[in-house]
Amino acid sequence: MKAGVSIVICTYNGAKLLPETLRHIALQQVRPDVPWEVIIVDNASTDDTARVVKEEWQKHSNPVRFSLLHQAKPGLTFARELGYAHAQYDYILLCDDDNWLSPNYVNLAYDLMEEHPNIGVLGGYGDLVYEEEPPYFATQLRLFANGHQAPESGKVAKNTVYGAGSVLRKSAYDQLFRIGYTPILTDRLASALSSGGDYEICYALALLGYDIWYDERLTFMHFMVKERQTWEYYLRYLKESSSCFEVLDAYNILINQGSRSELTFNYRFIKGFLYYMQEIARLTIQKVGLDPTSEEAKINKLLFLGYKTRLFGYRKYFKVRKNFLQLLQFNNEKLAPNTKPVDESLFPVRKLKHNLL
Repeated sequence: MKAGVSIVICTYNGAKLLPETLRHIALQQVRPDVPWEVIIVDNASTDDTARVVKEEWQKHSNPVRFSLLHQAKPGLTFARELGYAHAQYDYILLCDDDNWLSPNYVNLAYDLMEEHPNIGVLGGYGDLVYEEEPPYFATQLRLFANGHQAPESGKVAKNTVYGAGSVLRKSAYDQLFRIGYTPILTDRLASALSSGGDYEICYALALLGYDIWYDERLTFMHFMVKERQTWEYYLRYLKESSSCFEVLDAYNILINQGSRSELTFNYRFIKGFLYYMQEIARLTIQKVGLDPTSEEAKINKLLFLGYKTRLFGYRKYFKVRKNFLQLLQFNNEKLAPNTKPVDESLFPVRKLKHNLL
């Protein structure tokens, strides 16, 4: 495909969010030698998103190619597929409808993808901006797409970056599907909070041999509406987002922990279970010394719920095992002939760091 940047924004009922997002895109300081375009995908919205998009973009008089598409089938994955199909360029910049890109984002994304042809997905640095002053607990837990994604810019050891502000190499993505890959997750549906599709694609491209990359210079502001700062929202998010674990755990054990057999899968699965048991015990003991009305107690409760939800995910052993074996078979039949054998001794079992993403 032609080198260039296609900004793809998929939105569901984003009429209130999109004006500021579009303004930041219109103000991009793109060099003349960098081809780019903007694609908005209205994903079964029930508000006046389409009208707002047209009116707002006209205000800025930006001559860049601009498209407004409509995807009637709910689901972020389906909306993105439509955007990808209409993209003219190889570098797909996935901008959420609440992401405000820094002025040099397109230029830098283009340069990095050109300089490093083995990058499959490139992630940036999101900085949260709140509609209202957030409660203390909301500032202490990393629940959303924000912050550093690695100790330093470069290849990401965990092989995932969050989808907001990321750049996908479309030619690599297309290559993945040409050899028979089918994602297991469908990602978010309308107002549901379940997700994980971004991580799944990162893992799949890592299996194919591409690098997952992070550059802290790719900065954007991630706008948090007041509805996403409530106690009830956090509880709902933690409960609904757990549905992706049975898939992502299978990828993690295969790729990051180097398992290439059912025996080592079982071993690493049990180690993960014991880790969460340990964290649950630690938080339970910690809770005893906390004032039930304190902010620290709220944080303890949210962490406890997050780990408890993850622990419950281990009841789905047979689903995780099935997904692991399916991925292992795909790797052996489709990918292994073109890659070097993996030495499992290079992947010792270790205590993994977890956040609530």
